[in-house]
Amino acid sequence: MLMTLMVMLALSLLTLSSTSISTSGRNTDLAIARSNARLALSMAIAQLQRSTGPDQRITTTADQLSGSDPDSSSSAEERRHWTGVYKSWAAGVTNRPGPDFMTWLVSGDPDTVERPELAQGSGGDSIELVGKGTLGDARDGKVEVPALRVQDQNGGSARIAWWTGDQGTKAALATPPVPENQSVASVRGSLQGAPRNAVEFAEADQQRPFQDLELSDARIPKVTGWNQAAFLASDKDAPRALFHDLAPFSTGLMTNVRAGGFRKDFSMYLEKSASQAPSAPLYRVGNQAGINESELWLYYNLHKELKTRGRFTYTTGGTMSSSAPYFQIEGTMAAALADAEYFYKQPQIVSYQTVVSFQVRSANRLSVVIDPIVTYWNPLDVPVVMTPAFNSIKYWQLPYDMKISVGGRTYMTSMRKATGSRSGTDDGAYQYLTLVAGKVQPIVMKPGEVMMISQGPGTTTQPMTSSLNYVDGRAGWNFGGGYAFELVTGTDASGNKQYITVTGAETLSYEINPNSEISGGSQQWSVNHHETYYKEDRKERGESIGIGGVFVDYIFAPPYKESSPKPPTSRMRASGHPAVFAKIKPADTRPLSGSQLAEKQPVMIYSYNAKTENASDRGGRVFSRFNPKAMAVDFSDLSAAEQDVMPFEVQIQPLNSWRNRSLEVSTNGNGYFGGGMNAEFGTSFISTHSVPREAIVSMGAFQHAFANGFAVNAPPDGYAITNVRFPMLPHVSHPIGNSLAPSVIPAGSTQSNLGSRPMADHSYLANQALWDDWYLSGMAPQTSTNFSPRRAQKQVAEDFLNGTTPLPVTRYIADLGGRETSDLMSELFSGTNPTTGSTQLTATLLRVDGLFNVNSTSVEAWKAVLGSLKGRPIVVRDASGGESVKTDHDDGVPVSGLFAPQDVLASGQGNVDVKEPNQWVGRRTLTGEDIDSLAKAIVREVRKRGPFLSLADFVNRRVGSNKELARAGAIQAALDSKEVSVNAAYNSGDRAVSGTAGTFAFPEAETGPKSYGIPGIVKQGDILTPIAPILSVRSDSFIIRSYGESVDKDGKVLARAWCEAVVERDKNFVDPSEKVETAIANLRSEANKTFGRRYQVASFRWLHPDEV
Repeated sequence: MLMTLMVMLALSLLTLSSTSISTSGRNTDLAIARSNARLALSMAIAQLQRSTGPDQRITTTADQLSGSDPDSSSSAEERRHWTGVYKSWAAGVTNRPGPDFMTWLVSGDPDTVERPELAQGSGGDSIELVGKGTLGDARDGKVEVPALRVQDQNGGSARIAWWTGDQGTKAALATPPVPENQSVASVRGSLQGAPRNAVEFAEADQQRPFQDLELSDARIPKVTGWNQAAFLASDKDAPRALFHDLAPFSTGLMTNVRAGGFRKDFSMYLEKSASQAPSAPLYRVGNQAGINESELWLYYNLHKELKTRGRFTYTTGGTMSSSAPYFQIEGTMAAALADAEYFYKQPQIVSYQTVVSFQVRSANRLSVVIDPIVTYWNPLDVPVVMTPAFNSIKYWQLPYDMKISVGGRTYMTSMRKATGSRSGTDDGAYQYLTLVAGKVQPIVMKPGEVMMISQGPGTTTQPMTSSLNYVDGRAGWNFGGGYAFELVTGTDASGNKQYITVTGAETLSYEINPNSEISGGSQQWSVNHHETYYKEDRKERGESIGIGGVFVDYIFAPPYKESSPKPPTSRMRASGHPAVFAKIKPADTRPLSGSQLAEKQPVMIYSYNAKTENASDRGGRVFSRFNPKAMAVDFSDLSAAEQDVMPFEVQIQPLNSWRNRSLEVSTNGNGYFGGGMNAEFGTSFISTHSVPREAIVSMGAFQHAFANGFAVNAPPDGYAITNVRFPMLPHVSHPIGNSLAPSVIPAGSTQSNLGSRPMADHSYLANQALWDDWYLSGMAPQTSTNFSPRRAQKQVAEDFLNGTTPLPVTRYIADLGGRETSDLMSELFSGTNPTTGSTQLTATLLRVDGLFNVNSTSVEAWKAVLGSLKGRPIVVRDASGGESVKTDHDDGVPVSGLFAPQDVLASGQGNVDVKEPNQWVGRRTLTGEDIDSLAKAIVREVRKRGPFLSLADFVNRRVGSNKELARAGAIQAALDSKEVSVNAAYNSGDRAVSGTAGTFAFPEAETGPKSYGIPGIVKQGDILTPIAPILSVRSDSFIIRSYGESVDKDGKVLARAWCEAVVERDKNFVDPSEKVETAIANLRSEANKTFGRRYQVASFRWLHPDEV
């Protein structure tokens, strides 16, 4: 039955051959040759249908095959452009299978063409189908294929041949007109949608034939054949050498190569209310869920939470632009508990500091004085308004004992008792101090801003009482008075307190050592920690929600919980970790006289600091493991591996003066972060993540989602912080679309454990779940003020289907298959809301103009694709958050990093000082040289890694023992290569990690830019964002050249004929009885299971011999 269908497919074209013969004269030699050429064409189409008609196929060229040198192909020169077919990485198969080769799409012995090594041979009876007539004087690109013999009508043995070329591995020349709408939303959408291919970058024989081509040239979309490209070129013969690099046109289907069928549409699936939000995990490690659909839903819908026209005054000075989009934290506890977007709005605390001082107060009594300091960071590219809400940051006792000597007397006192006791001897009030931020001075933060909060200025030292343990914070390091706790050594026989006293003539010496307590006071809950709350720190004081903190040995942190806390046998003691809880030794101190102690004298600073590029004790690629919305961090065992994994570190420093770099702050209250926590290395503005202002349209744009395996989005209610949310380890900054291997997991694994806590390669597992199954159609509401005109979601879909208005990704073209728009709208929408079935339907209603196959090894094609944003306007912002469209930017190719970077240009070459501000907030562009070197590097990676058996296989690293391939995906590896200078300033010298600690499971993955994740460093996700909507790992458009001849009975050639056809895979199955959207697993027709979707001839022509 199946062979019968193959014969019928061939005969349907042979019928056309017969008609041609009768028209031109049945017995002419040319007619016979042409008949044989049409026979070859029909056999080529049958071969193509049989091998690539099913969705689960991969196509690539023989040029992808390489030996030890990825700069060159191991295929024979005349066979490099053969098209090979592989089976895809099947759905449900966890580990990548070896490539399963099926056939070369050329003529020849059927058994022979199914051998991959055939492309590496040469010679034999072959026919040239691409030669000088096509290529001109180009040295490379000829195509020869094995001949087949058929019985000629004259009695001889005639040759036929065919070659099927992959048009999807080329960059399409003709794409839809570039959008002229320059509204902010339209421009931002086009920056995610590769509006065209920059064919002006394509070069051959040191010429760029299309370098003078205008973007608005109306002839571009009308090109239907390769010969017409000459009319667009500066020299009509120049494009000929680009025959294997550029296609006049090509289209493709948005199919799922792993499971078969069409990809599902996030634009429909995620357009839901919070009550209907999906929540399924994308993957699990053990019994713990990883990144989940609710995190993607949250980010996709985040734009609906943005406000404008705020006109707030920033805490550190200046006024918010009225056009600036901004977030505002909910003003009531009830609203905050219901706000799934809460954590996006909440600034992160990147430093919790406790400054410890001594001071002699009344009756010569010695007090320990505490100054609490926190540093906030807004990682977003929009302002954040906290007011009328505020935060309470609770301080718990330090795990240290003090040894104090005065006048020959020595005292031992516990800092826990000193600061937590009301009597001076009991354990007392364990939470001794709370810093309240944003209550007396509203907190309004600029995009990317870093702000220090401490006690207000001009205050005097206060004796701590039960009514004075709440400190009102203000911006800056204000050198406030602090809060004093008198040091009580015990009681006398009458019950009177005994104090440490220091007279003016006496001198005090001291040392401070970590203690061994795990049971007394606050240390029954942890060695030490801070808690952060929405508003008040306990509900008895008012509205209160525990939202995060930093902990050491917290008894309720995962895998433990309130009902089953960490057992005492698993607890740790500060004294057991001297490398973390450093001693303040006598050599680190100075003697203090009684007269000096009349004023506050600093002795120690205890900090929990987020790691920075230069100030981290352990080094490494610290920003790649810092998710600023993972607001709870617990050190469970303080092992070296844990200290490497966590984005925070404990830092203990002796303090012998108030002139200390750890206390540096700007005059207006800005703190420092990024390069360091001080003015020497740090900066006050860092934007690492973008907020969508409209619905995103590229899978790559999800890189900015703070997804990290969070089980909940809205802040959970509960007592204190017992229900605070923790992410699945490790923390990750930009998981989706990026591919850095987590150095804390072995190269050959995607999951591991840190003690009893599971760890996942979040990027790998999320990418694997997303890139083949899903896409974004862009059929989303366009109702924000950024759009002009504004349209509802249903109207956007209808206008696209009826051809009125394109989608944000203009390369998506409607293909209704003859159905009426009105009928389709009823299937897509129920009222104004998407139907359940719409998620599976939209991809069946469109084709992708210029679908690009990432298995391409054409440098010139990659250059055109990578340069898709050349000449396009961009969206920028000013320092206060106001946004605008910029059309007169430089001639480079904009990088799609932040959706609205500050309008300053960052550099990636030369020596970029860590303090240079543009790298932390600005934008990047790529030069023509950057595009060229990056394209060459990507092609090298394609040869090393290909064929890619799924789109996620291209995006992801190659898990396995080859550490070079396991370190990162193809594009990231290209960016990191020595031949590419895009990030050269960050890939070497002091800005890079060159050597790594032995505690990393995969130390090679830790090398590279220290501050990976900042906008100045171009990431794989930045490159993918504009081109993701047009990428595939298979092609659906092919060019077929076939040859036929007529011979006499002795085999002498009497006539030759060549023809050329372009065929494209249609969405309809070979057997049309089954709907196009039918799941592959549900197909009933054996023909459809075997042959898949039908190919159709898009164009046909006879070739003159001089054209071959």
